[in-house]
Amino acid sequence: MNVVLNKLNTIASYAAAISLVIILLVTSVSINCFDSDFYKSEYKTLQTAQDLGMTQKDLNLATNTLLDYLQDKRDNINVEITVQGSKVEAFNSKEAAHMVDVRSLYHFAQILRNMAFVILVVSCIYLLVRLKKGAWTVLSINYMKAAILFAIFFIMLAGWAYVDFDAFWTAFHHVAFRNDLWLLNPSTDLMINLFPAAFFSKLVFRIIMMFAIGFIGCFVGAYIYLRYQLKHYQAETQELSHDA
Repeated sequence: MNVVLNKLNTIASYAAAISLVIILLVTSVSINCFDSDFYKSEYKTLQTAQDLGMTQKDLNLATNTLLDYLQDKRDNINVEITVQGSKVEAFNSKEAAHMVDVRSLYHFAQILRNMAFVILVVSCIYLLVRLKKGAWTVLSINYMKAAILFAIFFIMLAGWAYVDFDAFWTAFHHVAFRNDLWLLNPSTDLMINLFPAAFFSKLVFRIIMMFAIGFIGCFVGAYIYLRYQLKHYQAETQELSHDA
């Protein structure tokens, strides 16, 4: 019976650790992808409005239309803007179809984060009921073990993106999407001009940096807690040996 319970404790602690990593990653994606200040800063750096012959107002309108669509604040991405002095529909049917896929992917990520949050809470409650104060020790140990494996994986991905972002970004699209709608044409599709590789490269590394801060912060917190527990245990052991 004890063997089974110990295995359940281990499963619960690893489930909590993996769930926490998922929450940190998806939260970083959400915060950075909907950071309007970042878009404005990058548009200014890349001189997007000037290159496309658009006003900053129309540039923001096109961008906010896409972001609102992803967040279910509107049902489509139909919007008129002025490009090179002419009123046109900002996005064509291919771009609209691709955004359906992007929104589905974003919804999946949100569902995954919500499920991870539930698993994290349930796992922590289970361990607290079973192990009382010892739950934090088990959680800290197994988070650190899981974190080392995740760190290796994410460092490899980040290294790949740094060395050859185009190959990394293409591979991501092949994994994330089942069609080729993401292969947009700069001559006919505004979206690829709004968000060129340089834009997405900066966005991806912002996501990685924010995630890394939370990820490493939790690792350091777990380490400090275990060090404190070890010192506390050693002090109690010495006190008992003196009393004996």
